[in-house]
Amino acid sequence: RQQHKFVGPLKGGDGSDGSDAADVSSTGSATVSADFTSTYLEARGTATRIRASYTGTQSSELRFLTILRDPVDRLFSYFVAAKKAGTLDLTGYTDVDFSTEYDSLKFDDWAQFQLQRAGACMAKNPEQDLWPHCGTEGLFGSLYSKQLATFAETFNPDQVYVVSFDSYTKNGPRTLSKLASELGLEFDSEGMSASSDTAATDDSEEDSSGDQMGEATRKKLNRFFDPYRDELYSMLQMEGGLNYIDITEESQMF
Repeated sequence: RQQHKFVGPLKGGDGSDGSDAADVSSTGSATVSADFTSTYLEARGTATRIRASYTGTQSSELRFLTILRDPVDRLFSYFVAAKKAGTLDLTGYTDVDFSTEYDSLKFDDWAQFQLQRAGACMAKNPEQDLWPHCGTEGLFGSLYSKQLATFAETFNPDQVYVVSFDSYTKNGPRTLSKLASELGLEFDSEGMSASSDTAATDDSEEDSSGDQMGEATRKKLNRFFDPYRDELYSMLQMEGGLNYIDITEESQMF
């Protein structure tokens, strides 16, 4: 389950908030516990908080796993889900009257504003990375290379495992079996189908209002994310770098 133990200010001297460890399983003398909080990667300072909560020996035993989707598709899915939940990142957005216009807000307009916001912040602070200095949600939440770099720098790069979203959705059991093997664990696929029925992989994914991503918007977003994609690929290809889990044998993740 999601613990949220390392998001926000530390609540205890050891960095914990007093909650129990998540999903603990034991085999002989070995114990494995997992925290599936989905916002750890994009949240500011997570890696530092985690490192401060463990001794050097303990921290070397930690492993960090993330499943990465194409950043443009991830951004659209974020928009759909966050808009429905009322948690959409509207930082600096002054053109929305929440009482009358929020429901009619379209992805293309919102994405264009996010790009403008990123450009303005970059121009104002050219020496700083967009994530986390300019934002951590929305567009900025898809800057995977910057986020993963904080974990690779705070811990050892080989403690970080990156799983291809396409690999997971095309054949979850095989992908997780490969991941388990890399981690020295056993994987039981009982009850799990070959493909993930709940994962949205169709580029034509729509929200309940029928909103879709325009082709021009997709091109702009791809141009924006391209340097960060390249940076991520370099990190994955580096000797002694991040671990990459994929069964599709595609030349690129996205």
